[in-house]
Amino acid sequence: MRALALLLLGSLALASPLEEARALYARGEMEGVLARLKPLLQGYDPPEEALLLAGFAHHRLGQREEALYAFSRLVGTLRGGAEALFGFGLALRAAGDLEGARSALEEAYSQGYREAASL
Repeated sequence: MRALALLLLGSLALASPLEEARALYARGEMEGVLARLKPLLQGYDPPEEALLLAGFAHHRLGQREEALYAFSRLVGTLRGGAEALFGFGLALRAAGDLEGARSALEEAYSQGYREAASL
């Protein structure tokens, strides 16, 4: 039993912050997601997935400005594709910019993000 526990701990230690953040997001642990991503987000050019996860985690926590900032870093540099546009639209809508939100969500839909059609 002890060997199994050590093996599990070892496998967790080998997981990257991004993998850990994905697992925490799937479990609904948004604060944990942000804590795991923090080292990745401090750099000049964070990974796209780190910004996406952070944006959606901030959005789910009701942190509008932080969500908008994460998504705008992607959209402003034409990274993140339709998923970034979708998140950007959600963040704009939460911030009260309904016209901007509509535009972002329409663009996300036109790029194949079907979930944007329901908003």
